Amino acid sequence: MDRTGPAADGEAVPLGALGLGAVEDRTYRTLLRLPGSTTAEIAESLEIPRHRARRALAVLEHAGLVSRSPGAVARFLPAAPDVGLEALVRDKEAELGRIRTLGALLMDDYREGLKAERTELCEIVTGSEAVLRRFDQLQRSATSEIQVLDTPPYSGPRGPRSNDLEFEILARGVTCKAIYDRAALERSPLAADAILRYVQAGEQARVTSRLPLKLATFDRKLAFVPQSLNQRDVSGAIVVHPCSLLDVLLYVFDELWERATPLTAPSEPDTVVPGPDDRRLLALLASGMKDQAIANHLDWSYRTTRRRIAALLEELGAETRFQAGLAAARRGWL
Repeated sequence: MDRTGPAADGEAVPLGALGLGAVEDRTYRTLLRLPGSTTAEIAESLEIPRHRARRALAVLEHAGLVSRSPGAVARFLPAAPDVGLEALVRDKEAELGRIRTLGALLMDDYREGLKAERTELCEIVTGSEAVLRRFDQLQRSATSEIQVLDTPPYSGPRGPRSNDLEFEILARGVTCKAIYDRAALERSPLAADAILRYVQAGEQARVTSRLPLKLATFDRKLAFVPQSLNQRDVSGAIVVHPCSLLDVLLYVFDELWERATPLTAPSEPDTVVPGPDDRRLLALLASGMKDQAIANHLDWSYRTTRRRIAALLEELGAETRFQAGLAAARRGWL
């Protein structure tokens, strides 16, 4: 519950992260410029009722950002920001640390629950926020492996939403395998760059010409699929628990993985290090994009694109783009 009342629409509250509302923020800033102000002077300066100014000062005093001077009429003095705010930041960090510890303890209960026998084979999740929240929960609960099929259509024109949580998951040692539909790279302006960032963080990525559905599996014990194969939003999803349907979905992923083209592979020492533009070009070539699509994606001319592709093929000793992709992967260029 907001102790200070909501801010106006669109109004930013810089100190909101520390638990202070808009009025408290303005009151503290006013005292920084006019130290020694009274409650009445603060209320007049901010054009708010006196009782509201009194409450804001009480909140700031409790937070250690304001002190009152002795006297018949109370005057308020601000704490130096580098001291007062730093103390609040440390308190907030300690609070977040306690929440993080609690989250780790609750995850043990959550994993135990997953091991328990379930009567339902499928779990239906409805509502965009609920779907995204459930997907993040499943990602966080994974301990060994996450597998993903990524294919259009997407809810927005720029392609799939960024999954920043994956970097955290990779950092704690969970294997992430992803197969991308070639159309995702052709239609989504930033998809190739995003995939390369995942690969650099440790994702095992492959690309194929066509994927039959969107899919994510977690520790090969749960699967997550949209309710509609053609939907452009995330209004509904199905969580599949251990059953024959889950076995089929795992089989589909394994078969597609074997046939897809790797975007990464064990690297071999190489004295030649490609620049950022060449790495982006290689990723787009490996995805199967046409020359004109690559030119548009990289904002190059068609002639420049053809010349850069020919130079890369010669450097890699490849006659075809597919061979170039595999050679680049073996050399650690992808």
